[in-house]
Amino acid sequence: MPFYVEYTVNQNADIRSALDAADREEALSRATDTVREAGCRAALLRFEATASTSFGQGVLVARYSETVGWETL
Repeated sequence: MPFYVEYTVNQNADIRSALDAADREEALSRATDTVREAGCRAALLRFEATASTSFGQGVLVARYSETVGWETL
C-alpha cells in the first residue's frame, strides 16, 4: 500500500519517503525507523491510493512528535 512519511530536515528540506507496508501498523513501524534515523522532531504519515511524489498529498493517517511519539488520526 502506498504510505508516505513526510518530515523536514534542518528546517528547510521537506522529505517525502515511500514506505513499503501492507497496513497502517506496519507503516507506522517503518516510519518510526525512518524518523529516528533522520533525527527529526516531527513527521506525518500519509496514505495515498496512487503513487505520488507530491509533499502534502494524501490522507493524513498519523502524526509524530519527538515528545509524544505517533498519534493515529
